[in-house]
Amino acid sequence: MKNLLLFGFLFIGLLATACGDDDDDHDHDDVTIEFLEPNDGETVAAADDVHIHIRATAEDEVHDLEIKMHPEDDESDLIIDYDAHSHESTIDFEEDYDLSSYPSGTEFHIDVRVAKDHEGTEFETADLHFRIP
Repeated sequence: MKNLLLFGFLFIGLLATACGDDDDDHDHDDVTIEFLEPNDGETVAAADDVHIHIRATAEDEVHDLEIKMHPEDDESDLIIDYDAHSHESTIDFEEDYDLSSYPSGTEFHIDVRVAKDHEGTEFETADLHFRIP
C-alpha cells in the first residue's frame, strides 16, 4: 500500500511538472516590430515636425516595450526614453518631435526592444536610422 501511495505522489508530481513546462511554452510570444514612420535611412521632410510611429504586435500580449532615440553620435542625449508594460496584443507609439535644434544632416538612431515573455527574459529587437534635412 505504501508503494502505491508513493507511486501516486510521484505520478502527480511528474504530471504537475509537465504541465508547468507547457505553460512556459505559452508565455513566449512571437513579436513583430514595425517602423511605420520614418522609414529606415530616410531623410525626413522637416526637422521641426518629425513623426515617429512604431507598432509592436504579439500573438498574445506585448509585455514590455522599450523605445530609445538619440543622435547617432551621442547615446546620452535621449530624445525618447519610453517604457510601457501592457497586456494588449498591439501597442502603438506615436509622437511628433521638434528636432530643429540639431544641426542639418544629423542622423538619429531608434532602438526598440519588446519582451517576448512576461518575465522579461527573451526579447525581440529592432533599430532604425533617419536624418533631418
